[in-house]
Amino acid sequence: MAGRLERDTLELLTKEDERYRLRRMGFFRDVRDEAALVASQFPPEEGEDFHQWKSRCLREYYRFKGFGMFCRERLLNPEFEGTVESIFKRHLRNMFETSERTDTDKYLAPDSDTVSFALEPDLFQELYTLNFSSMPSFGNTAELDRFCHQITSASFPVKEPAVVKGMQDNKNFYWEKFYLKLKPITAAFCYQMSGISGENNTHDIWSDTCISVNSAVVDRRMKEPVTAKDIISYSIGVLKNKNKEIARSRAKSPADIDTLQYKLTAEDEEKYFNNPVTKPENFPSQEKGLANYIDYTDKDSVQGYFIVILYNKEHPLHDILVKGYEDKVQKMFEHYIDGLSYEEIVARHSGAKEGREQVKECARLRQEIKRLKKSLYDRYTKMLEDYR
Repeated sequence: MAGRLERDTLELLTKEDERYRLRRMGFFRDVRDEAALVASQFPPEEGEDFHQWKSRCLREYYRFKGFGMFCRERLLNPEFEGTVESIFKRHLRNMFETSERTDTDKYLAPDSDTVSFALEPDLFQELYTLNFSSMPSFGNTAELDRFCHQITSASFPVKEPAVVKGMQDNKNFYWEKFYLKLKPITAAFCYQMSGISGENNTHDIWSDTCISVNSAVVDRRMKEPVTAKDIISYSIGVLKNKNKEIARSRAKSPADIDTLQYKLTAEDEEKYFNNPVTKPENFPSQEKGLANYIDYTDKDSVQGYFIVILYNKEHPLHDILVKGYEDKVQKMFEHYIDGLSYEEIVARHSGAKEGREQVKECARLRQEIKRLKKSLYDRYTKMLEDYR
C-alpha cells in the first residue's frame, strides 16, 4: 500500500509540476522528495476514494507549503509570469478549439491558427498588470488556474478592431500569422492565373505581396475604418495585379524564357534540374538493382534517383533511359548543366537567329525539353518495375 501511495503521489506532483512549472518557479527542488512528503503527511483517509484523496491532499499540501504567500512574493518574477502565461495559453487553445471560427480568423489567420484567441505579448502584459497587481490570495494551483480562466474568458476573443490596430502598429505577432495565411492563397492565384507552381517559384510574389500589404496598412493608406476583410481583399487585389503583370509581360516578350515554370511531376522540378548537387560528378556508377538504392515507399527517394541515372552517363541504366532521345537530352544538359540560355542553344545547333525566327525557335526548344522531361520520367517509372 505504501509503495502504491508513493507512486500515486509522485505521478500527481509530476503532473502538477508539468502544468504549473513548480520547480522552475522555485516552489520545490525535487519532485520525489515532495512526493514522499505528501505520502507521509496526507495519506488517504478511511472511506476516501482516489479522486477525493487527490483533491484534499493537494489543498492541504499547498496550504502546508504556503503557496499563496509564495505567489504574492513572486509577482515580479519572470518565472511566475511565465507560468501564468502558459496557463492563459492552455485556456485559449481550448477556447479556440471549442468555439466557432471568428470572422477575424477567417480573414487574417491561417486555417489551423487564430488571432482572435492568440496571446499577443503586449496584450498579455496588459492583462497581467491589470489582474495581478493586487493579486488575490491563491490557496493552491487549482485556484490560480480558475482565476486565469476567468481572465481569458472575459478578455477573448480579441475584438477585430484591436487586431487590426495591432497590425496598423506593425506588431510582428499578428503580421507573421497573416503572412502565413497568404502563402496558400498566393500559390492558388499563381497557379490559376499564371500557371506558376512550386514554393520556390511563388516565393517572390508572396514576399512582394506581404511587403505591399504591410506598407498599405502600417502607413494608413487604406480608407478608415479598416476591417479584417479590407486587409485580405487588398491582398488578393495585389496578387491579381502581380499575376496580370506576369501575363502581360509574357504576351509582350514571347522570347523571354520562362524560368518560373519547369514541370517534371507534381513536385517542384527546380530542385532536381537546377540544383548544383545533381551534376554528374556527384554520382558514382551503381548496379542495376534499383531496390538497393531506392526506398520505394519514399516519394522523394524515387524521384531523386531519376536524376542520378539521367545525369550520370556512367550509370548502367543511363543508356536505357535516354535511348532514342540522345540529341534532345544533350540540349537539355546544355541548359541545366552548362547553364546556356535557350537562345544560346539554338545558335549552337541551328545557327544565329534574330527577331521572330529566334522567338519561334526558342519557344519550340522550350516545349521540346518540357515534353522530353515527361517522356523520360514516364520511361523511368517503367524502369522502376523492370529493374526493381
